Amino acid sequence: MARFRCPDPSHGAAEVPLKANNDRVFECALLHKFWRREEGGRVLLVGLISGDPHPAVELEGTDAGTTERRLNFMVDVPRLAGALDFNTLQLTPMQWKVVSRVDGKSNLEEIRLLAGLTAVQAEQVIFELEDLKLIEVRRKGGK
Repeated sequence: MARFRCPDPSHGAAEVPLKANNDRVFECALLHKFWRREEGGRVLLVGLISGDPHPAVELEGTDAGTTERRLNFMVDVPRLAGALDFNTLQLTPMQWKVVSRVDGKSNLEEIRLLAGLTAVQAEQVIFELEDLKLIEVRRKGGK
C-alpha cells in the first residue's frame, strides 16, 4: 500500500507519513485526516474537515509487507477468543477495562468510550489483547 506525505501546512517541510485506515482514508500522527481521490489520473488527498484538495506526495519505501495493522473503530467488533480464567490472568487496569466490556456485539468505539480510553490507548490495548490471544477482532458482518 502506498504511503503519502501529510499535506497539512502545520508540518512545514517535514515528511510526516500518512497511515492508511483503509484504502481511501489516511491520517497522520497529529490526526489530520484525508480522503484519497483520483482525478484525471492524478491522486489527490482531500481534507476530511476542510475539503481542500492537495496533490498526493508519495513517500519512498512503500513495501506492502510493512503495513501496520489498523483498526476501524466504527466497524470492528472484538469478541473473546475463548473462556477466560480469571484466576490466572494478569492484566493491566486498561486491559481489564477493555476485556470486561467485550461482548461480541459492541464495536470498538463503543467499548473505547465505555472504558474511558483515548483512541490511541484503546488501539494499543486491543493489539495487546490480540497478541495475548484473549480476543479476536472482526469486521461487523464478517466472519
